[in-house]
Amino acid sequence: MKGLSLTLVLAVTGAAYAQTATPPPVSAPASSSSSSSSVSHDCKKEAKKLCGHAHGAEMKDCIKSNLDMNKFSAACATQFKNAAAAKKPSS
Repeated sequence: MKGLSLTLVLAVTGAAYAQTATPPPVSAPASSSSSSSSVSHDCKKEAKKLCGHAHGAEMKDCIKSNLDMNKFSAACATQFKNAAAAKKPSS
């Protein structure tokens, strides 16, 4: 009987450990081609490199002028344009 109860305890403990030891499934990150209005980390770094420590309206103006002069990579230019379009209120 003692061996049976020990086996049962180990089986239950092992099953409980197996359930808690596995990490929860992680959802896939949004791809850069999605219609999301967020800008990737790499594009934010690109903007910081071109605009320095600008914030708010100053950063928006800097990004717009650099878009006009084609200083951003094609992927980042698309992300910035999509983010700006998503923020415009629809009338």
